[in-house]
Amino acid sequence: MRFNETTIRILVRKDYGACFDFYTRTIGLVPIWGDRNGPYTSFAVKEGEPPCFAIFAGTNMTMFKGYEQPSGSTQPDTIVAVIPSNDLDKDYSRLKEAGVQFLGEPQRIENWGMRCVYFRDPEGNLFELNDASGI
Repeated sequence: MRFNETTIRILVRKDYGACFDFYTRTIGLVPIWGDRNGPYTSFAVKEGEPPCFAIFAGTNMTMFKGYEQPSGSTQPDTIVAVIPSNDLDKDYSRLKEAGVQFLGEPQRIENWGMRCVYFRDPEGNLFELNDASGI
């Protein structure tokens, strides 16, 4: 796992375009992938820089089989810590053996163009482990 490349993805629940405008027009970030229509945009501090974080339409999280938005009095998911992996299956197996409870098995989401798997820490924070191998 490449923890030194962990990024944050904000799950937009209400108005994707308003969030996009806030990060570009108000904050001054540069979209490096995606646009105002979503469902995903990554932002950099300036052109040519690596992404510093991303936004994602929260309704699209249901494409991952096993994911459910917390219900009841629990805080809804609004942020995902994204951890790239050079070997998703190996990291998944190692973490599962160590006792991490995943929200499903690694799966390829065609609409996202990647393989990923999700888990929560003891506080309920959401993490995505995704395949960064380029395969």
